[in-house]
Amino acid sequence: MIEFLIFCVVFILLLLGFLGAIFPIIPGPVLTFSGLLTLHFFTDYKLTEGQLLLYTLITIVVFLLDYLCQYFGVKKFGGKKNAIYGTIIGLFVGFFVPPLGFILGPFFGAFFGALIDNKNKANALKIAFGSFIGFALGTLIKLIYSTYVILWVVWKLLYLL
Repeated sequence: MIEFLIFCVVFILLLLGFLGAIFPIIPGPVLTFSGLLTLHFFTDYKLTEGQLLLYTLITIVVFLLDYLCQYFGVKKFGGKKNAIYGTIIGLFVGFFVPPLGFILGPFFGAFFGALIDNKNKANALKIAFGSFIGFALGTLIKLIYSTYVILWVVWKLLYLL
């Protein structure tokens, strides 16, 4: 009975991790990793030390890439200091207006920051689009990670039953 409850907790953490890949207010990679750790430490389904280290490193990289993708998206499309600050401020403001705020906040933040930098609306729109591209890429990376871990856990449980 207790093992069943632990498996429920594992799958809730994995599901929340998957949702966190879509909604930035939820720390998706961290919750997905927490599901793996719960499986490892509280059940008979163990990961090797190498697997634990690998998943720890991948989780850290995915977590960092999620935030760096927007930064690099803005930079790649020509954003300067104010566009980057605008993206960060927009991301923060977007937390208070979910779910569209997560996308629109950084987009408009980058747009207005770029307008402050160079006063060119067309260029500011291009930089804001770069922010959106970075957001989409970060979301894709998190979705791939979460989906892989969920499928791995399901395969492991089915294979070992």
